Amino acid sequence: MTFLLVLAAWLVPLITNGASAAYPDLTSSSRTVQYPMLIFAAGIFAAANLIGLQPHRHHTLEFEQALSLPQWQRAAALCLATIGPALLGLALAGAQVAVQTRQRGAAGSVQMGELLTVPAVIVLAGILGQTVADLSRRAATGFVTLSVLAIISYVGLSSSSSLRWLTFVAGEDPFETPPLPISLVDRSEWWHGAWLIGLAAMAATVTLWQAGLRTKPTAMVATVLLVGVASIGVMQLRGPSADATARLRAAATAPARMQVCETHEAVTYCAFPEFRSRIPAWAAMVEAQVRTVPAGVAVPPMNVRQHLPIKLGEHGVTQPLPLAQWAADDAVAGTPGALPVSTRWAAGGADSFDETEVLGFSVQVAARLVTGEPLAAGSVRVCGGRGALVLWLAASTTSDARRALETVLSHTSGGGLDFSILNADSGVFLGPEEAALGLAMLDGDRPQVRAKVVELWAQLANPRTTVEQAASLLGLSPRGPALAEDSITCE
Repeated sequence: MTFLLVLAAWLVPLITNGASAAYPDLTSSSRTVQYPMLIFAAGIFAAANLIGLQPHRHHTLEFEQALSLPQWQRAAALCLATIGPALLGLALAGAQVAVQTRQRGAAGSVQMGELLTVPAVIVLAGILGQTVADLSRRAATGFVTLSVLAIISYVGLSSSSSLRWLTFVAGEDPFETPPLPISLVDRSEWWHGAWLIGLAAMAATVTLWQAGLRTKPTAMVATVLLVGVASIGVMQLRGPSADATARLRAAATAPARMQVCETHEAVTYCAFPEFRSRIPAWAAMVEAQVRTVPAGVAVPPMNVRQHLPIKLGEHGVTQPLPLAQWAADDAVAGTPGALPVSTRWAAGGADSFDETEVLGFSVQVAARLVTGEPLAAGSVRVCGGRGALVLWLAASTTSDARRALETVLSHTSGGGLDFSILNADSGVFLGPEEAALGLAMLDGDRPQVRAKVVELWAQLANPRTTVEQAASLLGLSPRGPALAEDSITCE
């Protein structure tokens, strides 16, 4: 039943939201497929526990003594029976990741160590259920044990402490740990898998001992397993290596030498090798906006470079972008003034946090085309008519950007629109008046608005053109009265 529940939890969103399933990070997915499998493992624990208690609940233990197969061999068979469900769980986890590898813009690489955690957890859960049944003849003990294990599992998923590796599944905070190139990932998944298998072997040894296999070899095996599990537990608790920390620091400030580049229509796009599949999406966004710019308007030179999202500071405070270090790195790589793009990406309309990066990048491109100014530190407000032009250009040229804007607006309560990038304090801010006119332009007849924008580009992009003047030129009434209540004004 729990397997069908996990299967349905995967298939229903896949069937209903298949169009928005795109740009998965396979490295992260190899880890996150473990999470729902804990439900399946809980079901295996409960089933194994009830099977182990069955002779006592139905008072058939005395009859089983007459069977030719010794009790310890029957216990061993029950332990080995967990392999079937484990393989079933591995097949389901593998199928989920395999489907994602075929989705648009898939990046990263499949991590076998993470996937093999799934069968290890299921085998351990099944054997633990049998062991608890041997140690206590009460069904309530199994329920209490399962509840305790569920709490431990939750801690493992939600905690950032290294002690989470001593639980079934070691999770990662998606906001603290963005999609990373595999060369920058430093997880102890292989040690963790060995630790889970060691725990399962220890639990099986206890079960066999309880079933009558009380021999010196059994005691020796238990001793060796205890030492081995303790040693492996220590190994997986080690923090990131100095080499991994140095690589991550270098990637944050000077990633150029780690990346590969492609040139599309005079724009150079650079990405970490595993994220090269995202370049077509970035190029489509840039090219669609460049094609909208009138023929007589000079297009500023542009390059695009992928960067890691910036970690939040103490108390969740956003941090500035290392623009000076990036500029030096870009100058050496021959991609001056490169616009940053995140390792996070999502299809428009996926109702994902990553859509903020999609829209943030699109707004960056639009701001560069309209103002010609490079990215600056802090949140820079684009004022007047050209602020509305930036919003319209960013959201009207691709369907992903337009749907991403709708997602952002659905989580916005009013006021201006802040399009920050890379989880930092830098980006483009549009005041309530500019946002209202930009949204009115997006709501208007698309061909008609586009024709007017091309015709009036010079006036709309002029920094002296106010929102009222731009609205008059376009013959539009700004949308959204709530957006006009903000008191922020342009200098």
